[in-house]
Amino acid sequence: MDRKKFRECKALLFDFGGTIDADGEHWLDRFFALYKDGGLDFRQEEIKRAFYHADAVCHADPGVPLIGLRPLVHRHVYYQFEALSFHEPEKQKELADRFCDRAEEFFFHRVSLLAYLKTRFRVGVVSNFFGNLTQVFEDAGLAGSVEVMIDSGCVGFSKPDPRIFQLALERLRLPPEHAIFIGDSYERDMMPSAQLGLKTIWLKGPNPRLPEHVTPVDAVITRLSELEVLV
Repeated sequence: MDRKKFRECKALLFDFGGTIDADGEHWLDRFFALYKDGGLDFRQEEIKRAFYHADAVCHADPGVPLIGLRPLVHRHVYYQFEALSFHEPEKQKELADRFCDRAEEFFFHRVSLLAYLKTRFRVGVVSNFFGNLTQVFEDAGLAGSVEVMIDSGCVGFSKPDPRIFQLALERLRLPPEHAIFIGDSYERDMMPSAQLGLKTIWLKGPNPRLPEHVTPVDAVITRLSELEVLV
């Protein structure tokens, strides 16, 4: 990979879900695996429907912006089970705890990675989330490395809307060509940020989703830790 193309960049903007809390794995894919590993015999179509139902309910829940990741995920799984008409509190707790345990393993390593990157770049986060991203970062010990945090649940628009990327650039007071966007979603992260003129690094996970017409990215990684040598 050619590091020269990033030479003029002054800021790194990160997605959160699937990027900071995993190496390219969408939340839905993680739940597919958790249901299967937990011996819960639901079709993926049913799980997907329940997942997006839980997403919608959490977005509408006025209490969610006040809580951290673990209580958020417990609520999310509760609403998933509710949509599936499945009432097993122990299984519900097991799925939520396993999801959070894995995310917290990534947070442990992200603390040092973001702290290192902060010595060389201005760091920001642009995420489709529930209004509580600041609390999640504070709980994880990551907030001190992040200068700008744009949470769709707080600003009222979400990726791939270009306004969410523009807002981050405005707060950094940087033109797009001086920033790099790193994320796992090609459609929501890579394409809109590239169209605005940002450099792009795609965190390609084990189950990548590609839109029909793709625009090129500047680099591809499979682990976020690769940024230490890439940029």
